[in-house]
Amino acid sequence: MKSVEADGEGGGIRAVSRAWRVLRAFSPEHMSLSVAELVRETGLPRTTVLRLVDTLAAEGLLETAADGHVRVGTSLIGFAAFAEAAWTVPEASLARMRELAAETGETVSLYVRKGLSRVVIGQAPSPNTLRHVVQPGDELPLSAGAAAHVLLSLEPADGRDELITQVARDDAAPLRAGVETATEAGWSVSHGQREPGNSGLAVPIPFAPEAGRVPARPVVLALGGPTVRFTEDRIPGFVTAVRRCAEDLARTGVPPALY
Repeated sequence: MKSVEADGEGGGIRAVSRAWRVLRAFSPEHMSLSVAELVRETGLPRTTVLRLVDTLAAEGLLETAADGHVRVGTSLIGFAAFAEAAWTVPEASLARMRELAAETGETVSLYVRKGLSRVVIGQAPSPNTLRHVVQPGDELPLSAGAAAHVLLSLEPADGRDELITQVARDDAAPLRAGVETATEAGWSVSHGQREPGNSGLAVPIPFAPEAGRVPARPVVLALGGPTVRFTEDRIPGFVTAVRRCAEDLARTGVPPALY
């Protein structure tokens, strides 16, 4: 008899995956949830949720209040401090990203690939009221958008096409074309691919091995904002500004967890 259940997706451990789903149901806006809400948010059976809550509570990751609601536990404090130290953008790099946001008027973000998604690992918001809104930690599709095109263009050539097929599934042609353009040009721009009315422009951060530490995976610097401000006459200036910033970030660094 097996003590753990193998997950049918990705070959992981289903119990761990399910526990993570329970933890991810909580957010700054929802730090206390009823069991019924956890069942709805996770899509798991009530009995499974109850067992997972008991297990996570025993480790201090969750706790159950007198009213039966489940809240985040004190053990997460240490995880939060560790995560902040591991994933905080160096101050010099963040300052340079803020300069770029002020120069272009658009939101500046750092992305890395996580499986078939891309994750925001740092950001400097646009100074404008009408702006692109994502938050560090957000996972976005790898199937569309300038940052996705550049991230995929940085993958090893021998496995890139298979990855594109996995990401795009039904119709890989548009994504493949975007990745090819990013590979040739060294940058990418997209309009309305992920969300109507939103545009993006991205370049790779050109880390040089001889200049110091190189991250274990590629990092992309991107601008995001309303399509009405990403006009053809502004794109060349955006590319120049973002490339200059990327070159500076290659020297000042990215979050420690990437090294």
